[in-house]
Amino acid sequence: MFKKRRREPSSVDTRMVEIYDDLANESEDIRIKAAHALLTRLSSDSIDGLREQFNEVLQRLVRGLCSSRKAARIGFSVALTELLSQRWGQHRDDGAHVLNTAELIDTLIKQTEASGKISGQEERDHQFGRLFGAEAFIKSGILFQPGASRDAWLKILDIIYEIAKQKPWLREECGWILFGTCQSLTEGDHDHSFIQALLDKLCQSGIAETPEGIAIWLNIRAVHPGIRLPNAIWRDGNPLDRKEKSRLARILKEASTGSQSDEATGQIAQKGNWTSRIHFAWIVVLNQLAGNAAMGTKSKTVSFEEFWREAIDDHLFAASSTEERKYWGFSLFQQMFKSASPSLLPALFSRNLKRSLINQLASKGRYLHLAAERSIRSILDRVKVEPSAASAALESFSCMSVDGYLSFDQLTKTKTLERLMSIADDNSLLNVGFELCNKLVCPNAQDDQVATARRQVLADEITMLLKSRPTLNSVVGSASTLRPLVDRTLEVLVICSYFSVDVGGLPRCSLEMSSATNRRDLPDPPVSGKTQDMLRTRLLTCLSHIVSKCPEPRSYVYRALGVIRLKESDGLLRPNLDPTGPISGTMDQAWTVLALVADDLEKAKGNKTFLEAFMLLYALTVLQVYNGDADAVNMLDELRSCYDLMTQRRQVHGEQGSEVLIEILLSLVAKPSVLSRRLAHQVLSTATSDINSNGLQAMVKVLETQENVSGREEMFEEESEDPESNSAASDTGSDVEEVDMEDANGTGSSSDEEGESSTSTESNEEPDDMGGKEAENKELAAFNMKLAQALKTRPANANLDTTSDEESSDEDMDDEQMEALDKHLATLFRERKKITSKKADKKDAKETMVNFKCRVLELMDIYVKQQHQNPLSLDLLLPLLTVTRTTTSKLVSSKACNLVREYSHICKTKESPKIHNPSTVIKLLEDVHVEAAQEGSNAHASACGQASLFLSRLLLATDREHQRDINRVYARTQQAWSMDKKSKVRASFFTDWIGWCNSIRLAR
Repeated sequence: MFKKRRREPSSVDTRMVEIYDDLANESEDIRIKAAHALLTRLSSDSIDGLREQFNEVLQRLVRGLCSSRKAARIGFSVALTELLSQRWGQHRDDGAHVLNTAELIDTLIKQTEASGKISGQEERDHQFGRLFGAEAFIKSGILFQPGASRDAWLKILDIIYEIAKQKPWLREECGWILFGTCQSLTEGDHDHSFIQALLDKLCQSGIAETPEGIAIWLNIRAVHPGIRLPNAIWRDGNPLDRKEKSRLARILKEASTGSQSDEATGQIAQKGNWTSRIHFAWIVVLNQLAGNAAMGTKSKTVSFEEFWREAIDDHLFAASSTEERKYWGFSLFQQMFKSASPSLLPALFSRNLKRSLINQLASKGRYLHLAAERSIRSILDRVKVEPSAASAALESFSCMSVDGYLSFDQLTKTKTLERLMSIADDNSLLNVGFELCNKLVCPNAQDDQVATARRQVLADEITMLLKSRPTLNSVVGSASTLRPLVDRTLEVLVICSYFSVDVGGLPRCSLEMSSATNRRDLPDPPVSGKTQDMLRTRLLTCLSHIVSKCPEPRSYVYRALGVIRLKESDGLLRPNLDPTGPISGTMDQAWTVLALVADDLEKAKGNKTFLEAFMLLYALTVLQVYNGDADAVNMLDELRSCYDLMTQRRQVHGEQGSEVLIEILLSLVAKPSVLSRRLAHQVLSTATSDINSNGLQAMVKVLETQENVSGREEMFEEESEDPESNSAASDTGSDVEEVDMEDANGTGSSSDEEGESSTSTESNEEPDDMGGKEAENKELAAFNMKLAQALKTRPANANLDTTSDEESSDEDMDDEQMEALDKHLATLFRERKKITSKKADKKDAKETMVNFKCRVLELMDIYVKQQHQNPLSLDLLLPLLTVTRTTTSKLVSSKACNLVREYSHICKTKESPKIHNPSTVIKLLEDVHVEAAQEGSNAHASACGQASLFLSRLLLATDREHQRDINRVYARTQQAWSMDKKSKVRASFFTDWIGWCNSIRLAR
């Protein structure tokens, strides 16, 4: 019986095992430490026996390059590069070379050779290992050391070119290695023979006509001008020759050039798979063309714009291109927009690219939607850093572009233009703004419908450009660069809005004598009436923005009126408002008043705020007359009277002037125009100190008015008319268009408030709707009964069993009976229509009054903020509490409560009203307590408690002895509350007071 032989323990170097394992670690720090440990271990050994040691390490490192485990290729490649560099590098001359370079390359080839039956993955691993090994030899520098033989370099080139030919999916990596080699060889005084050998092998292998070959060729041509380039492949040895641009474009997109087919004809195979990463050859070619453009090189070389149009726009973004090629196009656009000089940016926005960008941005379901979004993001990112780069994007995306027929933002459902305008520099806005204004006058369209559509988009973009700045303080400064643009915008809008041109009906001498500026401003084709209405709306929108953002907006409004006045005497333009018509006298007087106010403003000393505000108000009213507003004519006379009364120093006249001013401001806020409302706010903010008690009561009267048809008739002095005519008239308001414009642009906060108020009004009608629906059902049933009686049929939903035979008879009627029936039916339907119209009129009246009250509360808010120290402001306290309880709108109630809270907070943190007659404040406190006992909402109860504590603080600040009066008022209210269970005073009304008393007691 044989005994089992005992195995001898093998000597395994566990430390080397750990080092090899760490070289494959995914952490870069661990891999670097492992490579350092390996080199340190080898350097510490003696020279004796190094050959066997190095052979083992070299073989192990090369085999590690063929491993796909973790980061093995990267770690082993770093270790192999450093090992070759330190032991066989250019600076190593200590006799430690245990192997020559040829033997090292043979070891690489032998260890990475795929033999036997192996899987496809194993074959790919060996190819990767051989390529990584060749790269390690190149990076180590052992092939280029002085006196080195070219045979080793030729061997490495054969390895790389063979892999590039046999494995198309590795060709880009092979080309990148050789491209980097050409770059690295320029750092030292290397022999040009290495580069010449690389070029010769490139031509022999057939890779010269590939994207990789083009990149290597261009690199050699630029970095190594002494190298001889053959002319057989590229014309004059230059792939960028103008006559080679088509072939260059086809090669770069990896399509067959006609001379390349497959391996059967001796040519290399094309890549069979697509990758989302753009080929590095694209960037090399584009960077060289961009560099040529920057140096102003004039030669046979194709220009950057020509190549972009040929290779990218006509190939990658062609209508027949696949989504994959368009993805490459978007990637190239993103790369070039980040790095290209500003002069080259306009060339990037080519026709097909913009079409693809719009199509992909239009819907999130598009295949390249995210790529298009990244392109827009790359534009915005550069413009944020370099605002001057916005000019090219604005010119390409705006309607002034040759290819632009619709709004880019509307087509793509984005705010690209708006965001670009907000971050662009002044020069970019100037260039784009002036061009937009010129296009608005002459939109390059002979068809009237096309011209109308283009002018609509141009006007929207001009308005957007003017509103792009969050503040216009920088615009109106003396050194502002945008002031000419604002002036030009107003001038163009005025000419196109208020004037018409008929060149055919003008004498020839008028055209010849006209200045170039006048001829430039002649709209061609003529502006239609509908377009003029739209442009007048845009003009008011621009002026509204100027009024809210500029410290001196009157100069701009006066500028617009000055253009009107100047162009009225122009022989080429015909004003829409006849200067010799029935209101000619009123307009002449208006111009006289404007001149008078301007003269008074110039002579005035001290505070000129009111004069400036009045001049702005009067100028805008004159502009409204040109807009065709009939009420503006009457307002001119009222403003003249108000101005005379307000400027006089006598008390009685001052009071009358205050009342007239408030009435005018109320008429302004009653309009749905955003400009009128902002103007009323600005005028009131300059004249709050002149408002007396009668003026405040005029605003209070609005809050006390009912929110129904009678209240609307009382406020607006309407006569009781046919509801049909009222509803029809309400649908034709010209100012509503302006509010709609603000909502469409998403920039009108006041318009949003109107929408909010309307929504709130509807939401508050829920309790009334229940009873309204019951009444409507009864009315409908009555109408059905009358209709059934007229037709002699049974009513709808009637019981068939209870219907008599007479009602169901179908005997014929003669002509007289039919005529009488028609008249009776017409009467029934007319009455029914009146009932329906009355309901719509009631709803419209309620919404009108609710919106009007909200506007009045805004005026009160302005007054309270500026005159909170004025005792007259206390007169608003009780009406605010009352409207909080009586209104049917939550929005009105919320605004009134917020105003009471804000008034109390301002007086607590700032100066409080000075009380001269405490008895009136005590009486007001008692009235507030009476109001608190009324039935109301939680908001009403909270507002009453705050108002009561506010008045208590005022009395206590005047004299601490008033604490007894305060306690007496609260005690009387508490006694009534405790003895009457029907009292509506909330318990929190007293708990808040007790807490306030406790804080006062502790403060003493």
